[in-house]
Parts: sequence; C-alpha cells; structure tokens
Amino acid sequence: MTVSVHEIGKMPNGDLAQQIILENKNGHQIGVTTWGATWQFFKTNDGHDLMVGLHTTDKLWEQLYSVGDAIGRVGNRITGATFTLEGKQYHLKDNELGNALHGGKDSFSNRTWDFVIDQENNAVTFTTTMTEAIDHFPGTMPTSITYTLTDDDEVILDFTAESDKTTLYNPTSHGYFNPAGIDTDARDLNLQINSQRRLELRDEDTTPTGNFFENAHTAYDFLKPTRIGDNLAQLEGPYDVKFDEAFEINQVAGQPAAVIADPKSGRNIEVYSDRNAVIFFIANPEVAYHEGDREWFDAHPYNAIALEAQTLSDAINHEGFGDIVLPANKKQTYRTTYKFNNLA
Repeated sequence: MTVSVHEIGKMPNGDLAQQIILENKNGHQIGVTTWGATWQFFKTNDGHDLMVGLHTTDKLWEQLYSVGDAIGRVGNRITGATFTLEGKQYHLKDNELGNALHGGKDSFSNRTWDFVIDQENNAVTFTTTMTEAIDHFPGTMPTSITYTLTDDDEVILDFTAESDKTTLYNPTSHGYFNPAGIDTDARDLNLQINSQRRLELRDEDTTPTGNFFENAHTAYDFLKPTRIGDNLAQLEGPYDVKFDEAFEINQVAGQPAAVIADPKSGRNIEVYSDRNAVIFFIANPEVAYHEGDREWFDAHPYNAIALEAQTLSDAINHEGFGDIVLPANKKQTYRTTYKFNNLA
C-alpha cells in the first residue's frame, strides 16, 4: 500500500489544489483532491478508470454536476432553502430554483480542505470547519471525511462532524461510476437498488411532496438487476431525460443498498450504507456545456451514474423521512462503502 501527494495547480481563488493517490496491494488506485475533498478517479491496475472525474483546476471550479464532490452539510434539496430547528427558522443560501441544493451556495464542495495521511491504513482524512457565517446553517461544525482504500478493493468513506449548536448533518458523496470504464454508454449497465418505493418529487424543482410512489412495474423498478437503458426508454422528457430519484432503501444487514454492473467485463460496484436512501442520477456531466445540442448528446451519451447514499431528501421538512438533526456537542459518523469486484 502506498500514498502519494501531488500538486495539480491553483484554483481561481489562489488556493493550491493537491491530489492524494492511494494504491492498494493489487495495484488499484483512487485519487482525491483537497479542493472540495473531491473523489477524482478509481483506476484498475490495467489502466481502466471506473469513474468520471475532473482533473484540472478550471473544471473543478466551474463544474455544474457536482462531479466527485463531497456533499454537505446536507445532501440533495432543502425546499425553499428554509427549515425550522428548535423553534427558530433558518434561511440558507439558495442555489437552485430558490432551494438549497447539496448544502447551498457555500458548502463542502467549494472550499479547500486540510488533510492528514494515514499510511498504515492506506487512508487520507480531510478536515474543515463550517460556520453559520459561511453557509447559514446553525453552529460552528468541525467536520472530516476519511477515504480508505483496502486490499479487498473497497473504498470506505467515513463522514464525521460535531457542532457547538444543534444543526443539520446529512453528508454524501457525489462520485460518478461506470464499471465498464469511462467513455462507454452507461445505459448498457445493469443496476439493482434494494428499494420498493421512492419519493414523489415535484416536476418543477425536484423537491419532495412528502409522499411515496411504489416502484413495482414501473420504469423505476430496479429491485432485480435491470439494464438501465431499458427503463430509461420508458421515460418521457428532454433529449437528455434522466433518472434523478430518491429511493428508500430496504436496510438488510450484509446486503448492498445498490449494485452497478457491467455485463461484458463482469466488473461491478456494490454500495453499502448505514443510511435510508440512495439518490440515483444518470448523466454525461459534460452535457451541461452543450445544453439543447441533441447531435452532441447522441455522440456523447450518458457515461456514468451517481449513487448517493444519504438520509431521504429534505428530511428536516417531512416527518418520517429520517433524522438529520445533529445535537449540540454530539459527534456523528456515517459510513458508505463502495466495493469494486472482479477487477483485472
């Protein structure tokens, strides 16, 4: 196992961005960077990159699809960028249609994190401190994210935080995966999600109504391994119609929340989580720079999917969605594990 550190340039705000590469005994590698504690790649020992990532400082700064981002304080959307906690109403910095998406305008993903390397465990821990002045969530909250690459080809993400005031905490990772390798069509992948229902979302802004839909016998049924393209073809919408859904997870000890598989190579990625939901999102992130260009999209189709393990979206505003309240002076840790199987 080896850990190495590389400078990849300066961000537009002048901060130096450094990349940390972890390699296990099998020769597989992951790359993460200090800007946003971003996960950039998973490379097999024969050169296949199984993630879509951003590798230059301008892309990391300008990106629109949260590629590889560490997400927080709260993943997905908070409706109206507003919530009430301990009798006080808080107004966040909205950044999408009046809502707060992935922590709002100033969040985990647009700041430089400090880091400490743990050579013995083949891990790196990123640390930062969020304050109410930065993101408008209550409390000063030191937080950390540890990436560990094991010799069993697992990437373990541990999210930890503690706040001096009661606040909200629902972090996640927005990595984009494709076990067939980048530059292949993600519609040909098979997806399984251990879920029987999903949130009903408003068409105008993808915020939850508070209700659930049953997945069975719909385009959203992935309880058994299913070719993504077959279900995607059942949807109606724009030229780049997508899944962007919050699936409630049937939590069973020892079973993955989701599995994404390439039937050609046999490679797959299992997602294990201690949370009650997975957000499934499919895209080619570059489509953001080619809005409305059908010809470009046909030549560059969906190339990866995100599987974001978290508590159900907008839980603070919906009873029964899960508890994302972090009490004052209580440390909370969440873990998500991505197990890469059948690698070269």
